[in-house]
Amino acid sequence: MSQKVITPHNVIDLGTAMNNMDGDTELLSEIVGIFLDTAEDQIRSLRENIAAGDVQAVAIDAHGMKGAASNFCADAFVKASLNLELLAKDGSLEGADSLLDTMAERLEELREVLVVVNWDELARNH
Repeated sequence: MSQKVITPHNVIDLGTAMNNMDGDTELLSEIVGIFLDTAEDQIRSLRENIAAGDVQAVAIDAHGMKGAASNFCADAFVKASLNLELLAKDGSLEGADSLLDTMAERLEELREVLVVVNWDELARNH
């Protein structure tokens, strides 16, 4: 069984994120920080809403997390969030726990990558 290798390039597109922020590393760093500070609570809320069968709340929360992560081009997390959002928008939560587990895994990958980003170096090289 092969283990997935996590690299910044398969978790986040920092070049595009920097372009989206007009090269403002401080803004990008702040957006990423806010996302990471709130993500665990949002995942917990999603888990509770799935357990409660609240498809509307799940769709809204997944959409919000998708949007937040798209600000800094975390494409794998965005895709995982979109899958959960679309399921809930279709009125179903069948398989939602598995999709949320995937989101949580993508979140951990983001954490692993983002804690080692040298924001000053990123700004110099952009």
